Amino acid sequence: MATMSFRLKMIMGMAVIQTAMLVILITYGITVLQSSNEEELVKRTATTARLFASTAQPAVITSDLSALDSLVKEVLSNPGIVYARVIGPRGVLAAGGDSAALDRKFVPDSNIKAAKNELFNVSADIEVADQTYGRVELGFSTAGIRELINEARIRTIGISIVSIVLVVLFSSLLGFYLTRGLRALRNGTRVISGGELGYEIPVRGTDELAETAADFNEMSRKLLALERERARKEEEILRLNVELESRVDERTQQLSQLNQQLEHQAMHDALTQLPNRALFNDRLHITLLAARREKTHFAVICLDMDLFKEINDTMGHHAGDMVLQHVARACNRTLRDSDTVARMGGDEFAIIMPRVTGVESATAVAERLLEAIRQPLPIGEKWVQVGASLGIAVYPDHGEYEQELLHHSDAAMYEAKRKKLGVVAFRPELSDGRQEQVALKGELRHALEHKQLVLHYQPKVDVSSNRVNGVEALVRWEHPRLGLLYPGQFIPLAETSGLIKDVTIEVVKIALRQAREWLDAGVRLPIAINLSTSNLQDRGFPDLIGVLLEKWGIPGELLEMEVTETAIMNDPARAVENINKLVELGVQVSIDDFGTGYSSMAYLQKLLVAKIKIDKTFVMSMGSGERSEAIVRSTIDLAHNLGMKAVAEGVETENAWGKLRELGCDLAQGYYMSKPLPPEELTAWLSGSAFASGHAVLT
Repeated sequence: MATMSFRLKMIMGMAVIQTAMLVILITYGITVLQSSNEEELVKRTATTARLFASTAQPAVITSDLSALDSLVKEVLSNPGIVYARVIGPRGVLAAGGDSAALDRKFVPDSNIKAAKNELFNVSADIEVADQTYGRVELGFSTAGIRELINEARIRTIGISIVSIVLVVLFSSLLGFYLTRGLRALRNGTRVISGGELGYEIPVRGTDELAETAADFNEMSRKLLALERERARKEEEILRLNVELESRVDERTQQLSQLNQQLEHQAMHDALTQLPNRALFNDRLHITLLAARREKTHFAVICLDMDLFKEINDTMGHHAGDMVLQHVARACNRTLRDSDTVARMGGDEFAIIMPRVTGVESATAVAERLLEAIRQPLPIGEKWVQVGASLGIAVYPDHGEYEQELLHHSDAAMYEAKRKKLGVVAFRPELSDGRQEQVALKGELRHALEHKQLVLHYQPKVDVSSNRVNGVEALVRWEHPRLGLLYPGQFIPLAETSGLIKDVTIEVVKIALRQAREWLDAGVRLPIAINLSTSNLQDRGFPDLIGVLLEKWGIPGELLEMEVTETAIMNDPARAVENINKLVELGVQVSIDDFGTGYSSMAYLQKLLVAKIKIDKTFVMSMGSGERSEAIVRSTIDLAHNLGMKAVAEGVETENAWGKLRELGCDLAQGYYMSKPLPPEELTAWLSGSAFASGHAVLT
């Protein structure tokens, strides 16, 4: 079904409205015309009747019938009058016109609509002296009035038709004028919808359509501006998308690299770049499965640093980090690419050697590794020798499961550390001992808190005079479950657990209390105490010793500190500073186990050391080799040349005693004279021993 255009709708609407208005006007006009004509007729008939009555009055009075007949004929000559009749007192005097109308009963009509037989009956009284003397009756035809009204209606209809035509024509012209702007707007809209933004339509005049056209043009310009802005934004978005894609690609690569780094970090130690515990356990599991399948051997080695905590405490964590990196490099240089070296935490390392023929081949590799680790390491202006203890367990000889192999290699490592053997392969008897060591490590702090440490004292005898010159305090642990424990059973535990400082301070306190008791008993006996590396490198240690000496009222010369060469060389400058502070307190300082380390002669000259103790391994070997005797002789000469005394330890035979006297050694200690004794037994020994007779320590 075709749709009607807006223009046609507008024309038809205006035509309908105008036609309706014309119909209303015409209907109203015809009605008014008819009504006015009827009223005019009624008035005219009434006037005619009164005039007829007035004219007929004289003839009626005189009963002049001929005059009345003439008068009736004259009245009938008027158009529209159908009949006329004059009635006097005694009846009809004259009548004329339509006989049928005259024969009907006369009924006056009040309006045209009430008239019957197309006659309008009207009458008028003939009055004489204000008295009715008769009347006249007239009948008017209504056909003329109706014809007049019909002619008026026809003319009105004609005028209406012409008016409607004019209305349609006017509406068409107005519609064309009004829709011309709308068509321009429609065409402009189509052009813009087709993509030609910025299109403008002509603006004519200043009316509302012109304003609408101007608004349309403004809209078109804004749309063009918006389109250009959109295009610019789109280009910007495209550029940003390209840039974003580039950044996403770049960030994806970075994230991929970071993921690889995170994976590496998750499975490797950040400091040494070695595999960590998680990766080690994974590789150990894979190695064990392969060895079971192929029926081959592989070795697990646990490695723990010696005196690592002391290095950290005395030289700082940076030095400790350098030591750990040094161990990692030594492992990488010495071991094969197929071997796995992992840092398990702290100063603990673990190694998997997937191809070994047995314990002997694993031990040979471990010893080469230990030699590489022991190479001196430069830290700043100092050289530090790094030590380590290694324990070996071989599959399947020492275990068939992962944790079993780790436990056994750890037990062997602890045995190496406890006995300072460097490398130890697992033996079945080490397993129970390792468990006991773990338990002891947890009980050591309890032992310090509950005063379970005691001292035994070994006399130092003047070789030339056979008189006791002092004692060395050797610590023991009175364990409530295991009985008396010797230093080798718990001092390594103290070193690895960080309790060595507390153990040393406790030993000093016990020794000073004993010195006080001896002084009160009249015995003046210097006591030598072994000093740990941690204490020697502690700046506050000399001040603490001063406080303790003052607390117990002990002269400084009754206290002697024995330090090892290794403890001095970890930080020689700090060692020299602290040793000099101790000497200022009157405390004597001696170098223990001389000849086993890497002492610098330059520092040895700076140290205010009173004695050099010759290591027992050289003393005990004097009878079996010239080299050991030469070392002892050279050490004694060195001590004397530096103004120091030489002390030999480990004297167990009369032959060794005689040899030391011959070489000019100053002091000696060992089982030949006396083993370490508790305080009360030492007091008894001083009273009865041949070496103590006439001794100079009693005051």
